[in-house]
Amino acid sequence: MDMLPPGCEWLVPSPGSASGHVHTIRKAFRRSAERAGLDPDQITPHTLRHTAVTRLVQAGVDLPTVQRISGHKTLSMVARYAHQSGAHIEAAMDRLERRASGEKAVNVRQLKPKSSA
Repeated sequence: MDMLPPGCEWLVPSPGSASGHVHTIRKAFRRSAERAGLDPDQITPHTLRHTAVTRLVQAGVDLPTVQRISGHKTLSMVARYAHQSGAHIEAAMDRLERRASGEKAVNVRQLKPKSSA
């Protein structure tokens, strides 16, 4: 916030706007996507929300915590956003199998999904 002009109350100020701030980040987001080598017609800010939720779940963060971070009202919406890969599901089943067979529990952070290559 130190980079904002003194007295500016907006994070993304726009001198040309009647309200003093930008109502959309569409143009800036498209430029950023293009600079990153992504197709701005395929990736949107909403895509980033899906990615963030998916990565949190795959990192082992529990769904109620993901719900608080993402601002979703229900756990069912969190589940809808959390796209599970085959490797993540396989790692979860391996943990369950080890637990059922009495093997020592493994820290979730130590688990690495098997390569799909």
